[in-house]
Amino acid sequence: MHRCIKGGRTHTQEETDEPEPYYCDAYQPGFAKCLEKEEPKHFCIDVFEYPNQAGAIPAVMVSWYEAKRLCEAQSKRLCGDDEWTLACEGPERLPYAYGWARDSTACNIGHLWVQPNDGILASRTASPTEIQTEVDRLSRRVPSGSMPRCKSPYGVMDMGGNVDEWTTNVTSHGKPYLSAFKGGHWISGARNRCRPITVSHDENTFYYCEGFRCCADPR
Repeated sequence: MHRCIKGGRTHTQEETDEPEPYYCDAYQPGFAKCLEKEEPKHFCIDVFEYPNQAGAIPAVMVSWYEAKRLCEAQSKRLCGDDEWTLACEGPERLPYAYGWARDSTACNIGHLWVQPNDGILASRTASPTEIQTEVDRLSRRVPSGSMPRCKSPYGVMDMGGNVDEWTTNVTSHGKPYLSAFKGGHWISGARNRCRPITVSHDENTFYYCEGFRCCADPR
């Protein structure tokens, strides 16, 4: 649990004094209270969003199933949402990968929403060129690792913003779906913190602002 000390707002942007609001601009430094017993985690996680290459533009328009397959093709797997959270928060359990207060310049976040043409993005008849042109029009992705302050205490890059990242839904025990998004995307309105989780999209979802990174078990 963190304690919001500045800019607490509900999901409808109304001000609130709740200690864990939907949106928060700053949390009490050093306050990270464990409400249950902590569980040790031992895993490896890619430094960058897929394709895990410094300077590459992260992949999007990939379903959870396709992301899972691409990770497994590299003898890796999709991260559990709990693993993703730990890799972002670090040993101090930071609310943001880079600290206790939201910084709109540290990570690729807060860009104005642009109306997508879902008739193209979801079309079964549109050509790959048409779909890519629409993705390029909407995209505000930046190359992986190009924002050096957007780095977690464990050295993992771009965990807040850039693209929403597929994970396996461990925290909510696979309900309502096996899939879960972590990190938020570049569009204004996303929470872009380490702990929030989005479980309202099924495994077949794919979109222009959604990507992933891979994890693996230690050898």
